[in-house]
Amino acid sequence: MSSQAAPDAVAPPPGNPRFPLFDGLRAIAAGAILVTHVAAITSFNRLNPLGAYTARLNMGVAFFFVISGFLLYRPFLAARFAGRPGPRIRDYARRRVLRIVPAYWLALTVLAATVGLCGVFTGDWWIYYGFLQNTRLSTTLCGIGAAWSLAIEASFYVALPIWALLMARVQRGRPARTMVRIEIAALLAISLFSIGWRTIAFAVHGTQSRVDILLLGNADWFAYGMGLALATVVLAGRERESRVVRVIADHAWLPWALAAFLWWLDATQLGMSRTLPPAYDGAQWLAEHLIFPLIGFLLALPAAFGDPRRGLPRRVLGNPLLAWFGLVSYGVFLWHQPLMPKVINAGGDDIIPGSPFLSLLLSLGAVSLAIAAASYYLVERPILRFKDRRRRPPPAPTADPQPSTAVPASVG
Repeated sequence: MSSQAAPDAVAPPPGNPRFPLFDGLRAIAAGAILVTHVAAITSFNRLNPLGAYTARLNMGVAFFFVISGFLLYRPFLAARFAGRPGPRIRDYARRRVLRIVPAYWLALTVLAATVGLCGVFTGDWWIYYGFLQNTRLSTTLCGIGAAWSLAIEASFYVALPIWALLMARVQRGRPARTMVRIEIAALLAISLFSIGWRTIAFAVHGTQSRVDILLLGNADWFAYGMGLALATVVLAGRERESRVVRVIADHAWLPWALAAFLWWLDATQLGMSRTLPPAYDGAQWLAEHLIFPLIGFLLALPAAFGDPRRGLPRRVLGNPLLAWFGLVSYGVFLWHQPLMPKVINAGGDDIIPGSPFLSLLLSLGAVSLAIAAASYYLVERPILRFKDRRRRPPPAPTADPQPSTAVPASVG
């Protein structure tokens, strides 16, 4: 964690520590989605041996959900375990609205007016501007197609403070050890409910259904990040007391090696479809749903624990170029897919003879990154300066105070 000044887009709420390596993790998530979309449209997924791996990079969505679960829930947890008031709902809501709405509305409007997006300039316009395209199967891939996952994120933003208030009420007056157990039990319960609901829906329909694109059908993916946030709060200042955390801190490569193994397993051993969207049978569908957030969780472990300067994974995540890509990655996510046909029509898939995948990846990546940077510096950054508007300067971010009742490291 870090107390250094951060760009407004990624600055934590006042008084909370910053985890700068999550910027690089966000870049990996956005890059994974860009690569898998390009690999799908150029048939790289189906025709190249490496396509078995690029076809599975739709796991980037799960990475985003793990990141959001960690970064957004942690301030609520830190306040609760320190016995102080949590983030005010109006402050939390202002931060979330300013972070996602202006850039999204800009991209949605400009893209609909230029390249054309189905549904946006119709009587259903409010569905897309209101982050509701995931509520109907018929609208899921209209508007900005990739934004179906952003709609789930928006649902999580609304649900999170309600969840935090509920947990605060249930835990009121209880010792920290009991609070930890309640948090773990609640996260396990909502995860099992989510997995069970999806499984039943798949069995009934014989294929993916609307459940898969709703918040409750993906709650377990957010729960991974929320559980990681709980661990960092409980062990704040006492990380070396936990044997597991010591291993992660001293051997950052280990969780990444496990993540690579799971990627290999999913890509090569389970007979997964290489189409996008994938075609699953029931066992494949469940396996991938369980594997994706676990990979994201493993990638996030070195970013949450340990010295940011130690270990190759942390040096990768802390690379300035990767961190900058993470800073502007929201724009890349929003703009790249609708621009793909235009870039192809302009010859963007033929700049490297015989390699349409690399050609389109470079050309579309460059175009998307340029537009994303312009969106960030001209629209997002000026607006995000109002994210934490206060009459008095906010306190400098510090390490979290210890919970009012000590929690054994073994519990964390």
